[in-house]
Amino acid sequence: MLNYKTTSTYTALIAFTLFSILILFPEMLFWLFGIEQSNSALFVGRRMAMLFLGLATLLWVCRNAAHSESRQAISLSIAVSMCGLAGLGVFELLQGHAGPGILLAIFTEFVIAGLYIKLWLEHQNIEQNVGGETLPNAKGE
Repeated sequence: MLNYKTTSTYTALIAFTLFSILILFPEMLFWLFGIEQSNSALFVGRRMAMLFLGLATLLWVCRNAAHSESRQAISLSIAVSMCGLAGLGVFELLQGHAGPGILLAIFTEFVIAGLYIKLWLEHQNIEQNVGGETLPNAKGE
């Protein structure tokens, strides 16, 4: 399975690609998702682009980070965000607000969420039990 560095590298590249598309070619997402283009949607899309740039930067910069409480927080946050996006995508598709092209985003978001959840859980188990001993948490408890 993919490790933290590889998962973060791929996710950063996906986020940077989304940033680029939303800034340079926003019409592509309107076409892919089968939604109506409007000035309001372009405005929100450009703001989303900046969030994707921040996400890409975070994941790229910390891709080599050693296991830590911060890395665990990043993994869990990415997993929750991707699950939320995928769930919202399913909802919007079922409501008829998005076309079948959104299935690509939903699939990608669920895969990324699953990878980060797996990484988070693996390291939770390492923290909880190494060699049969319970390790103290970050607060020393």
